[in-house]
Formats: sequence, C-alpha cells, structure tokens
Amino acid sequence: MRLLYLFLAAWVVGCTSRPAQPLLKISSGNINTISVVMPDLLWQTEIGDAVRAAFAYPAEGLPQQEPLFDLRQMPPEVFSGFARSSRSILWVGFSDEIVLRTDTNPYAKPQQMAVFSAPDTASLVEMILSQSEAVIASFKAAEIKERQRRTAKSVLKQETLKERFGIELSLPSAYSLLKQDNNTVWFQRQIQKGHVNLLVYTLPRTIKINKESPLRDIIRIRDSVGKAFVPGRLKGGYLITEAAYEPYIYTSKIGVLSAIETRGTWEVKGDFMAGPFLQYLLDDEENNRILVMEGFVFAPTEAKRDYIFETEAIIRSMKQVKEN
Repeated sequence: MRLLYLFLAAWVVGCTSRPAQPLLKISSGNINTISVVMPDLLWQTEIGDAVRAAFAYPAEGLPQQEPLFDLRQMPPEVFSGFARSSRSILWVGFSDEIVLRTDTNPYAKPQQMAVFSAPDTASLVEMILSQSEAVIASFKAAEIKERQRRTAKSVLKQETLKERFGIELSLPSAYSLLKQDNNTVWFQRQIQKGHVNLLVYTLPRTIKINKESPLRDIIRIRDSVGKAFVPGRLKGGYLITEAAYEPYIYTSKIGVLSAIETRGTWEVKGDFMAGPFLQYLLDDEENNRILVMEGFVFAPTEAKRDYIFETEAIIRSMKQVKEN
C-alpha cells in the first residue's frame, strides 16, 4: 500500500510539473479566403502582383472570371488577436535567408500557414511563383475539410445512393432528391436565383473512353446522359457541354479510386441557360463499372466558385459501403 501511495504522489507531481499546453482558438473565415500578411508597401509592388498571380488567378471552368482564392491583405503590425484565427494564412516578407515553410495550427485549429521570405525582391517573386502549387494544394485540402465539417452539422438523410450504388455521400440537408431512374440519381438544392445540382450514375466498364485523350469521349457521354435525363425549360432542350469552351481535364483520385476530373461549362441545347460543371469518372474495377459523379450550377446573377466547390466537397466525401 505504501508503494501505491508513493507511485500516486510521484504521478501527481509529474503531472503538475509539466508545462501547460496553450489552448488553441477555433479557426474562422469564409471558405476559400486567405489572409495575406505583408506590408502595405510590398502589396503595391511586383511582390504583391506575384501573390495575386499565384493565388488569385481565375478559377478554372467558370463562365465568368472568379479568383481561385479571395485574398485579404493586412500589414504584420495588425496581425494579432482575432486576425490570427484565420484558417489559411500566407506570410510574405524579407529575411536574411530564403525561407519557405508551411506550419500547421500555429495560432488556431485547424489552420494552415505558409511563409515565403527572401533577402531580395527578385528571389521572393521567383519563389512565390514557382513554389505556390504545393501551398495551394495544402490550402485547398483544408478548405475541402472545412466545407465537409460544416455539412456534417446537418446532413441529408437518404438511402438512395447506398441502395443503388453502394456508396455514401455527405450531402447538406438543403438538398433533396429531384429525380431518379434505374441507373441515375439527381439531387438538387434551391438557391436564391437558381439551383445547385448533383448527378450520380454508372456506366459499364467496357464503355469506350480513350485513356490517352479522353475529352471527346467524356463530352459524348455527358451529352447523351443530359439528353436522356436532364431536360431544359423548352421543348427539345437538354443539358450539353458548351461547345465554345474546351473543358479542363486532369487525372485525380476520389478515395482509393482513380478518376478523370473534368471542369468546364454547360449549356442547354436550344436555350440560353448555362453554368459551370465539375465531373469525376471513377474507375471502380472491383464492381466492374465506371461510377460518375457530377456537380453543376445554375446561378445566372451570382458568383459560382463556391457553389461548384461545394459539389466537389460532397463528391470527395464518398465512401463505399461494403455489403455484410
């Protein structure tokens, strides 16, 4: 018993002697917004131009120009208190040595902070322009998680995707099931002047898709599904890929599945409706199928970047459900 008391006393002393860990604030801020900490004078020079070129270039696949991120610049002397709770922070300035660093949760949680500093203007500009890609990927991944976290507060309860496709998606409760058939499901949520949409369907894995240059086949598939399932307002109208602008195409991954990612604009045949779309073709070899998930937005008088980003966060929440 004496040994037990000695052990407990030593454990209490050990616990109380450890330095207290600082409590991190909860990060905040609008989706896809970066707080840029740099002097006002630098913001007005080619260094500020480099930051804008690297982090606020036009987002791909949108009908009107919208920046990849909204940038909120502030000088270092005001970067304190609530300003430090921003979820994404970019620190830019001069130093004796070249510094490129990404810190996780330095002032709040969750938080990503990237530091770019160099001894002279030329080195700093070159570093911002050449090294921004990895930082953007880090910021974007954090924003996807934040969008999914907000969705998790109020998720649409539905079993349709599980029953038809063996998958689960975290859809905001503002969505509802608009239409379905044996092979296609369409969810939609109304916004002030338009709607945000999500299509899920499957294709046979034997379908013709040129792996080296798949864009023509993807457009053919999109347009055929649009004709069969997504009608327009006018008789004979249906959803097609806008012919005037060639979509962007990439290789990607959703979970463990390889995917073809396509970003572009849609239109309605015979009508003046149009907007952005984001599509993923997933190679689901285990189930011998191509699983297709596509978000598209109709919001003629509003910015559309964050709506299409919302559909990406939904698609990237996909989980495959194994049968018991």
